[in-house]
Amino acid sequence: MKNLSIGLNVLLLIAVIVLYILHFSGNSKSTSNQGGTVTMNADARIVYINMDTLLNNYTQSRELNEAFLKKLEANRTELNIKVKNFDREAAEFRNKVENGGFMTRERAEQAQMDLMIKQQNLQKLQQEMTENAQREQMEINRKLYDAITNFLTEYNKAKGFQLILSTTLGGNVLFAQEGFDITNDVVNQLNEQYKKK
Repeated sequence: MKNLSIGLNVLLLIAVIVLYILHFSGNSKSTSNQGGTVTMNADARIVYINMDTLLNNYTQSRELNEAFLKKLEANRTELNIKVKNFDREAAEFRNKVENGGFMTRERAEQAQMDLMIKQQNLQKLQQEMTENAQREQMEINRKLYDAITNFLTEYNKAKGFQLILSTTLGGNVLFAQEGFDITNDVVNQLNEQYKKK
């Protein structure tokens, strides 16, 4: 989600710059831009989508994220069980050492080595789970980004917008006149399309 949010914020920043230029250029006037001339169209059709709302209300997004969270929870539970077992074994080892439970020093050293190996394996498992979760989150973000951008390409053929921006809560679009926010229309059509699949 973070990568999607970062990418969308970059796109939003570019769009804000374009809006700034459009606003201060006047109606179909040319503006000098460091020796070059840029012609602005006063009839530019620019809209935006609130990505927080879209991702919260888009069925595919909710389903993918719920499945991801369930998998994370199962992994956490599995790891916690293994950590508790390790902690129990470590406590038993300390208890044996304190009470002279090992017959020889070699047995105590071997038990300590076994515990160290188990601890390293737990750390490795935790790292693998974290890396897998990050990869899976990136894959979910890619799927959602592809689904949304592919939909918007088709959606815009009928609508004819020149620029579709995205924003999030506290993002770059702080105010827009009514009619510029197409989030609900996009969410409804995305959900209809997803139901058909």
